[in-house]
Amino acid sequence: MTRPSARPVAVAAAILLLSGCFYGKVQETKYYVLDYVPTPSKERLEKGTYPFVLRMRDCNIAEAYRRSQIVYRQSANQMQFYGLHLWAVDPDRMITDLAMKHLKAARLFDNVTRAIENYVPDFYLSCDVQAIEEYDSKENWYSHLSIEYQLEDAKTNQITWKKLYDLRKTVSQQEPVYIVRELSVLVESINERLVQELEVVLDEAKYKKQTRNDTAQADTTAKAKR
Repeated sequence: MTRPSARPVAVAAAILLLSGCFYGKVQETKYYVLDYVPTPSKERLEKGTYPFVLRMRDCNIAEAYRRSQIVYRQSANQMQFYGLHLWAVDPDRMITDLAMKHLKAARLFDNVTRAIENYVPDFYLSCDVQAIEEYDSKENWYSHLSIEYQLEDAKTNQITWKKLYDLRKTVSQQEPVYIVRELSVLVESINERLVQELEVVLDEAKYKKQTRNDTAQADTTAKAKR
């Protein structure tokens, strides 16, 4: 009995392999950005700017998130990274840019800058991104964002205000693009709260500045009358 040749089987296998190469679905790398359009309230805009200059420092970010891959996790102790879903811009850079855009749109300060000028501003605003990620449970996917802001008096180097914002939001569909959309919503929400809380600090700073100016003017007037 003649044993069947293995050649036809090998040829068939090669044809199937080549077919897979030519007709198989190629996985595509996708790039994402955080973005939104700031919409400050009418009341905020009508109140006008405070007589202060702010320099925004570039945000720091936790080492695990200092990468182009979008981070996801399914437990507190294990982190994973998408291979084909990437940030188009470093996340700490995007968060700094959006904070700048939001503060300028809200007209909270006379000037908001990132450049190191030849003068000392009134305040420095620092930012620490502690988490920006997708968090998966058995039932839902969440966008998770944790950012700490700190306001420093540039003249005295004293911390005048500090706040950690740690927010989480479910996504409507379990796809990375929806994670990024909800992360953008969370960034906007944090920046809106940032403006509201900084306004309280600036109200007090403006009052103190006006009191100092009034006292100095009264002293000058008193000396002139002597």
